[in-house]
Amino acid sequence: MFVIVGLGNPGKKYEYTWHNLGFMVVDKFAQEHGISFKAGKGEFVSGSGFICSNKITIIKPTTYMNNSGRAVIQALKYTESDISDLLIVYDDIHIDFGTLRFRENGSAGGHNGVKSIIANLNSQNFNRLRLGFKTEQINFVLEKNPEILPDIVLSKIPNALKEEVHLQIDRAVDGIIHLIEKGMTRTMNYYNTN
Repeated sequence: MFVIVGLGNPGKKYEYTWHNLGFMVVDKFAQEHGISFKAGKGEFVSGSGFICSNKITIIKPTTYMNNSGRAVIQALKYTESDISDLLIVYDDIHIDFGTLRFRENGSAGGHNGVKSIIANLNSQNFNRLRLGFKTEQINFVLEKNPEILPDIVLSKIPNALKEEVHLQIDRAVDGIIHLIEKGMTRTMNYYNTN
């Protein structure tokens, strides 16, 4: 069983913002594999299917980012899954735009959604996939004014970067399939160095 949780904020206001990269990845994954979302028994929507004989459940919290942990706990209970079944997919402003990073554990790195998940699970030991979006422009702005970080993560993705973002999302979906088929160690070795 794999429980794949894409992080983001629900509602039109937050569509196509950097902070919704996690939602965008699981939406694309669901679309490619004929999986539909419906209301789950908790603060999330979910969809299920089978890939390479593995049952997959995709989760999108409806709690807003800062309370993602509540939805993750509810989703684990709903799917009768363990923390070892989790893959959390989310944006990361600290790694370069276009980059993917798979990890088996680690801190929140300042990401409020992951902070909430760690607090609710009382553990940092869960799989995650981070999508980097640090550009030269974002870096320049943050160096001048670090307090603007919340505005940046909630800003719309510029039209000029949309094509590259879609490529990054496609690669993330491929990476998740690689993880399902070949495990985390081989996936980290392949995607974190390419």
